[in-house]
Amino acid sequence: MKRWSAARVAALGCLAAAGCDAEITSVGAWAPVVSGSSYVEAELGELTGGFTVGEDGRASGGRFLAPPGGMSSGEAPGPARARYRFEAPSAAEYVIWGRIHAPNAIDNRFWFQVDGGAWTLWRISVGEIWFWDDLHDDTRYGEPLRFSLAAGAHELVLANAAGGVRLDRLYFTPDGDEPPGNDTPCDPPHSIEVGGECLPSCGALQGTECGEAQCAGRELLDAYDCGVCCRLEGP
Repeated sequence: MKRWSAARVAALGCLAAAGCDAEITSVGAWAPVVSGSSYVEAELGELTGGFTVGEDGRASGGRFLAPPGGMSSGEAPGPARARYRFEAPSAAEYVIWGRIHAPNAIDNRFWFQVDGGAWTLWRISVGEIWFWDDLHDDTRYGEPLRFSLAAGAHELVLANAAGGVRLDRLYFTPDGDEPPGNDTPCDPPHSIEVGGECLPSCGALQGTECGEAQCAGRELLDAYDCGVCCRLEGP
């Protein structure tokens, strides 16, 4: 595995918020000191099993983390791993955010694990944009998981779950704040930005129904995650 030099890590912008206090480990990954609220570039983890680095001018530093294509692992973590070893200078309760590009209702998820704990599926559809979202349990949107971290070494591990999703950066914060940069008029995943417009989701939470039988005789609506969508009320 290629070992990044300290100069190379700094050039790729590892810790934009708190400088680049990073050390290279024996396996080529690096361990930033997460002091206060700190950013970590997703593509600079220790990558194995098929994770690759892609390029997009809208991503921080123009690069992002990509899972192996054509491989869906919705029931259990896939074989690809991205490991991020970091140091917490003092005990605190952290929220972790990811800047994600998840274009639809299928290519919208990663698995994650903190300090060898249980694997959790993180999913959110955002459309054609990059969007900051907190790491949460599956479809429990707006309920960020909080990680009680002791002072010292920790590890966040990502695994693949879908092929077409991308990850730009990670943000670790003990303050519960949201990283800046979400300027979409839409409300992912309830509505996502496609072609400059907000396309809604379909389902009971939106007061709508998905399915040919359920929508027979009703006015059909556009939805990004359902081919036949209609309102629940009406004839």
